[in-house]
Amino acid sequence: MARHTRTAQVLDIVKVLAWVVIAVALVKFAFFPVAATDRDGDGMDPGGSFGQMTIPVGRADITNTVSVSGTIQADESLVARATLDGVVVRVYVNDGDRVSKGDAIVQIRKEIPGEPRQTTDEDGNVTVENAEPTYKYDNVVAPGDGTVTTGVLMGQQFAIGDTVATVAPASFSAVASLSADQMYRLQDAPSTATVTIKNGPAPFECTGVKLVSPTAKAQDPKGGANGENGGSSSTDLKARCAIPSDQTVFAGLQVTLQMTAGSASGVLAVPISAVEGRYQSGTVYIPTSDPAAPEKRAVTLGITDGKMVEVKEGLSEGEEILEFTPNASVDGSDRDAGPYGTGAEDGMGPR
Repeated sequence: MARHTRTAQVLDIVKVLAWVVIAVALVKFAFFPVAATDRDGDGMDPGGSFGQMTIPVGRADITNTVSVSGTIQADESLVARATLDGVVVRVYVNDGDRVSKGDAIVQIRKEIPGEPRQTTDEDGNVTVENAEPTYKYDNVVAPGDGTVTTGVLMGQQFAIGDTVATVAPASFSAVASLSADQMYRLQDAPSTATVTIKNGPAPFECTGVKLVSPTAKAQDPKGGANGENGGSSSTDLKARCAIPSDQTVFAGLQVTLQMTAGSASGVLAVPISAVEGRYQSGTVYIPTSDPAAPEKRAVTLGITDGKMVEVKEGLSEGEEILEFTPNASVDGSDRDAGPYGTGAEDGMGPR
């Protein structure tokens, strides 16, 4: 019993001491606030200034590779058109037949009226007669290899340019939609690309890369235009390349199309977060004594890999610039990058 009483007394003393400590602390906070100099020296001021975040201009190796997702599509049918005004006098093929480029599909005959001529009989009477008509024949041929579709009938009339038949080729293309920034990066588009099909054959090369603009005309990277319809999709910014004939593919397969449009070694380069603009020209910021007023400087830009961008003119190696432009968010992407965008989020900024 006595032992229990001593324990209770000790607990009472501890409680009293705790209340005393609390009371002393309250008095200190109420009547003796911490001096400003004490706060400044603890290094914990939440409003402290961290200065301007800068980086030196260095050198890097850059490869401008654009990787996009797309599908395998059957190539569009080719059109066989009449090259003569006239009627069909011979049909060489039936619907569904396989034809090769140059094979005759139908024959068209054009009647050319005979020239009028005068004859005089024994009594001197003059008669005007038309000479016998002549005929011109021309074959409408297959514009390519494939399966022919034609519904022409014997005697059917055609004018020059009318569609006589279509030929669906047994060839395929890889087609991928492009964003505007990717189109800028592919201004010097390669002639080949690498196609990867998940759970399919090993990656292989496709040829004849074309960029399809919103005008629905496929632009050859070498500068030509073949008028090929790029499809009716509202996006209409596409890359297209021909699948080799020895590759087995099926329409609708999902693919990855990888195009490399240039590389450079040991060039002056900065992160894209440090540049406003991504194509040909841009702006960087040089730190000054006033963090709120950095110096704005125009630069000439080269290629990019989506993370680093080449600087051709406007900066020197080792020069300090702001790591993030004034309009950049904390992830390094521009909040207001103009018409080109940045692509910082997916590594696809235009170049």
